This record gives sequence, C-alpha cells and structure tokens, in this order.
Amino acid sequence: MNIDGFNAEHQRPFVSFDPDIARRFYGSLDWLSRALHVEVEGVEHIGAGRALLVANHGFGWDVVFPMATVWHELGRPVWTLGEHAWWKFPFLRRLAASVGTVDGTPENADALLARDELVLVLPGGLREAVKPRELRYRLLWGDRYGFVQAAIRNRAPIVPLAAIGGDELFDFVGNAYRRGERLLRRSGIPVPLPSRLLPIPHRVRLKFIFGEPIATRVGAEMANDPRTLRQLRHEVAGALHELIETELARRAGIDL
Repeated sequence: MNIDGFNAEHQRPFVSFDPDIARRFYGSLDWLSRALHVEVEGVEHIGAGRALLVANHGFGWDVVFPMATVWHELGRPVWTLGEHAWWKFPFLRRLAASVGTVDGTPENADALLARDELVLVLPGGLREAVKPRELRYRLLWGDRYGFVQAAIRNRAPIVPLAAIGGDELFDFVGNAYRRGERLLRRSGIPVPLPSRLLPIPHRVRLKFIFGEPIATRVGAEMANDPRTLRQLRHEVAGALHELIETELARRAGIDL
C-alpha cells in the first residue's frame, strides 16, 4: 500500500532522516517522559564513535525514551533497524523514517556503522514484543545472529540496553503470529490478544539501563564463524539478562 508516497528508497539511511522533525519529536517526548516518570540510566557507557545498541523488545515503541535521552544528552541520533513488517503501515512509516528508522538489512547496518553512527537493534523483533505473559523478559532471538555479525564486520562495540516495564503493559496470551496468519492471510503482521476483554494497559514503571560496552575482540574475518557468533551473542544476552534481573530484584526489595 503506497497511499503516502513511501517507497523502498525511504528505508535507507540518511534518505528520509530530518533533523528538524527529529528535534521536535524528541522534544515532545520530554513532557510524556516526566508524566510517566521514565528513568534512563547509563548513557555514559556510550562512547564517541560507532556502537551497536542491543535491546530486549517490550511492547510498543518504548525505546523512543532512551533514544530521546541520547539525543538530548549526547546530541546524537540513534538509528533503529526496523523489522520488515514495519514498512506496511502507511504514514506511520514516514514518521519513523524521518526520525531515524531504517530497514533492518546488513547493508544498512554496515552503512551506518561505517559512518560512526549509533545503531539500535532489537533482535527479537515483533515476535518478542507481543509474546505471551508466560515469556515476560525472555529474549526470543531464535537463530538471529545478524547483529553480532554486523558488530564484528564493523569492529563496533555492543552496548546492551535493558528495557524494563514494557513487558508488563499487557497480559498477552497465545501465539500472536499464528493468529495473524489465520486472520490476516499470512501478511506477516502479528495479532496480539490481551487476556482481558478490554485491552487496558497496566500502570507500569518504565526504566531503561545502558550497560557497559562489550568489545568484539576479533577481526572482521570472523564474522561468519559459527562458534565466534554464538559466544558473542551469549555474552550480549547474558549482559542483558543480568541488567534485567538486577532491576527486577531491586523492585522486589532483593539485593543481589
């Protein structure tokens, strides 16, 4: 559907990004962040050069809050590698592209990291965002290793970003992707189902924590080595889990 004049070219880095729109967009988030008491910690872990920011995917686009914090405190945009299904939503995709969302391809990741940009990736994609309540805060990365390959190819440090709260907004049940295949004729768009009749979100405290950067420590020639990819992905997943578990324990009054 192309009712908004959007085409494949607009999914590439630097094509649709508009600093003025990004400035207004992130500025408009300030009041919302204060109203929701959103917390963002660890921005000092982001260095001056290129970096791959890797986050768990809570429901919705809650990562705009740490993106806005980076924009305000470091004066740098955060480019997001968007899932392919994202580009099926007219008008919303134009806004996303104007503030730095690009198609999540290896070529786009390389183009951005080669320019020393900050690139955000959510390896679990929409599948992780609409997972059932039984899988809260689980990383559903499946066989996705592209992000660690990109980090190795471009010798970019990986900064884990833990998103706390988004998983608790709704109590989803069942398999949203299988439901989408049945109801939307295999469009690739998931259909989440809340456990309650009215999808009223829970009141949650949103918090985002940037962890210490993880160096790739290997040459670009190792970007296709299965053992290297598994080890690095396990290290990143472990760092994310530790950040998440520490914060959840703290909220429960448990000191780790």
